[in-house]
Amino acid sequence: MKPSKLKEYFERSHSQFAEKDIAFFKRKEDALKNARMDSFGYFFQSTEAGLEASYCIAQRIAKNKKPHTIGENLIKPCILDAVRLVLGEQHVEKINKISLSNNTIKNRIEDMSKNILDTMLNEIKSSPFFALQLDESTDVASCSQLLAYARYIKGDDLKEEYLFSESLSTTTRGEDVFRTVKNFIDENELQWSKLIGVCTDGAPAMLGIHSGF
Repeated sequence: MKPSKLKEYFERSHSQFAEKDIAFFKRKEDALKNARMDSFGYFFQSTEAGLEASYCIAQRIAKNKKPHTIGENLIKPCILDAVRLVLGEQHVEKINKISLSNNTIKNRIEDMSKNILDTMLNEIKSSPFFALQLDESTDVASCSQLLAYARYIKGDDLKEEYLFSESLSTTTRGEDVFRTVKNFIDENELQWSKLIGVCTDGAPAMLGIHSGF
């Protein structure tokens, strides 16, 4: 269609938009790009915002060490009440689409944990070398837990981050600790040649000639 004809049609059929600037139509374009069509051909807004909200709430639940059920049993009802009273009933349906069930919160936390670990492993692999700090302790259930921290170089910075926590199901001898660390390094394809140091608490089991580090 010729530009002149198109302009004439626009001014005749959509006169309410005739005085709008380019930025207005740019926003409309972006909104349509973020929309989807259902099986009947109707557009509905993407659930990306709801998904992001679900992850944010899951992160807060994890940081505050609350049970996963609090999302569905307390947080969501509170948000729904607040939205209904402050913004109106028409906005409640959008909030209702945010999934905060027990399983959803669990999956969100696991997704974020995996993402953090993958990011750290990639940074360690890119580092010229790394070192480990190990600490074995007993939890409230009398189970031995091995904590590992990694120190490595990223760019011009020296970083130290929590790496993993594993249960020692048998004994806490040096060879058991070594086997646990070895399994983690092998499973995640870290290079032994880059491991330049291991720091422990100096216990005899960790410093033996024939076992441990």
